[in-house]
Amino acid sequence: MNVAARPLYPIFKDREEEAAGASIGASIEAALGASEFLIVLCSPRAVASPWVNHEVAWFKIHRDPKKILALIVGGEPGSSEAPAEAADACFPATLLHQVNADLLATEVLADAPLAADARAHGDGKRLAKLKLAAAMMGVGLDTLVQRDDRRRAARRRLLLVGLMALSTVLAGLSIFAFNQRDAALHARNQAVASKQEAEFQRDQAQGLVEFMVTDLRKRLDAVGRLDVLEAVGSQLADFYAKQNLATLDPDALGRRARVQLLLGEVDNLRGNLDPALARYREAAATTQELLHRDPDNQQRIFDHAQAVFWVGQIAWQRGDAATARSFWTQYYAQAQRLVALDPDRDAWQAEVDYANSNLGTLEMDQGNAAEAEQYFRNSLAVSSRLLAKDAKDVDRVIAAGQSYAWLANALFHQAKLDEAQTARRAELDLYETWLINRAENAKIRNVESIARYNLADILLAAGQIEEASTEARVAVKLADDIRGNDPENLELADRASLAHTLLGEAYGHAGQTGAARQQLAAAIAIADRLVAKDDSIVRWRGKVGALPRLILARLEARSDQPATASATYLRLISSLRPLLATSTSEQSIESIYCAALAGQARLAPQNHGANWREIIAMLEPKPERHSPKTLTVLAEALVNSERADTAKSIVAKLYQAGYRHPEFMALLNIYPVLSPP
Repeated sequence: MNVAARPLYPIFKDREEEAAGASIGASIEAALGASEFLIVLCSPRAVASPWVNHEVAWFKIHRDPKKILALIVGGEPGSSEAPAEAADACFPATLLHQVNADLLATEVLADAPLAADARAHGDGKRLAKLKLAAAMMGVGLDTLVQRDDRRRAARRRLLLVGLMALSTVLAGLSIFAFNQRDAALHARNQAVASKQEAEFQRDQAQGLVEFMVTDLRKRLDAVGRLDVLEAVGSQLADFYAKQNLATLDPDALGRRARVQLLLGEVDNLRGNLDPALARYREAAATTQELLHRDPDNQQRIFDHAQAVFWVGQIAWQRGDAATARSFWTQYYAQAQRLVALDPDRDAWQAEVDYANSNLGTLEMDQGNAAEAEQYFRNSLAVSSRLLAKDAKDVDRVIAAGQSYAWLANALFHQAKLDEAQTARRAELDLYETWLINRAENAKIRNVESIARYNLADILLAAGQIEEASTEARVAVKLADDIRGNDPENLELADRASLAHTLLGEAYGHAGQTGAARQQLAAAIAIADRLVAKDDSIVRWRGKVGALPRLILARLEARSDQPATASATYLRLISSLRPLLATSTSEQSIESIYCAALAGQARLAPQNHGANWREIIAMLEPKPERHSPKTLTVLAEALVNSERADTAKSIVAKLYQAGYRHPEFMALLNIYPVLSPP
């Protein structure tokens, strides 16, 4: 249903800073008198401003007090009632109290103002803006949110059409320029002028190619469409395929290698790992040869670093940690070399940031969270320094955000819940701040979705089920919207599956069984499609596909469906056991496998002592490697193996760290001997 919108203009903005006298200025008074609504930006500065208080009071007396809308931009609502926190108050006194004829606040409290909270941990800037608009337009918030979503989608479509047209034109121009170059080269011996023309056309053509694999690539990433990105790369690849590679100069060969990496990345995102690896290896062979010819050329070092990174990425995706470490260590060395050659170049510093995060990821996969934390702190130091130099650069925003994200993961693994939550919220604040007054960006929204479902995981670990559900719902909405715009991007599908999984887990612990089943079914359906696409990707067979099934089995067990739960546990155990023998890069497989063993043992305790012993044998040798969730499983196995004292020691440390996950608290209820004093 279409709802007629009321116009929200003209808008008068009071930017005066002069002190208020007995009355407000004539121009301000005239503007207030002609305004239907008054929006008050609430912060400690507004509380301290007599001018703001006078304007609010005047509007209350001369206009409709119910049409005063508050927008919280700083401080804390309610702090004014607590003297110790008064400095953080955000609502002006005349907003909270009735006023007299002298435009002063009385002691009589007024109705609480309608407030939207623009802070990152409140409504966020977009939702706060829509709340105010909904109040002024007289429409429901849901209606306005949907309308805004449609508007953003329309703007994305227009941008996409423009970029497609631009890419087609530029591809044509680049090919034309290359052809012109070849024609000019053919005539080089006829005249000096022809030689000069050939050089000019060559430079023009190479400039166009460089633009298409750099600046145009960034614009296409922002829209989030693999098909358009592939079209650009394919046109360039087709042209290079017709060239005599022996006649290409080193710069042209380097650009060709970057085109190969671009197309390899498209294949990778579609789940076509074999062709992706072939392109990466071909690019790496080219860049290795170019670097051998000119070992101190920074562009050659950079190009080769990108190629070895992507070869290592495929190995990591397939669970081969040793090969991934070999190539990512090469990448780290090349990044360090670039900085040594030119320490003031931001792009080379960024490579060190990425290299640190890669090695930190490998440590996390092995459960070495403390070592990973140091890599991620190194990454954050670099990315934060680069962001401070240009806070408007979206790539720098995402790089800094991802540094916070990786750090949050390492902290969470160590049960440092408060620090992990702080890092996640810092990440989200970067994304929210960048999006203010800017066009939608698929890359930003993707990492925001990931951040929100990971924040939901942290909140669940702290026992904040309702808050976790809220964050997970936002994550699912973002993930599904982004995936809908780019259905061929399987990385987006991967993230969407995990978002649905977290929301299903939160709903289950909130007692919303039907909603939980629906979300977990959606997660499993996505994961199954991913595995059908390429079952060599360990993450899809492991965490993405197994985790929602584990949570579903637990839900079935709590819902008095032991036979169904047992069957699910047994299938999980059977499917994950082969991965344990072959994969060296996904510790989460071990965690889910042990949790499934525990779930099956719980359903038939008299027959499953072997399950508890297997869990202990796998997890006890290095308890410091394991996350709080995995340690909860180990504690349960120990207490069922008559080792309650060892189990109690594990439980006490988790409890002291503030760990209150519903599964953990259920364990304490089942085994009172484990309850901390």
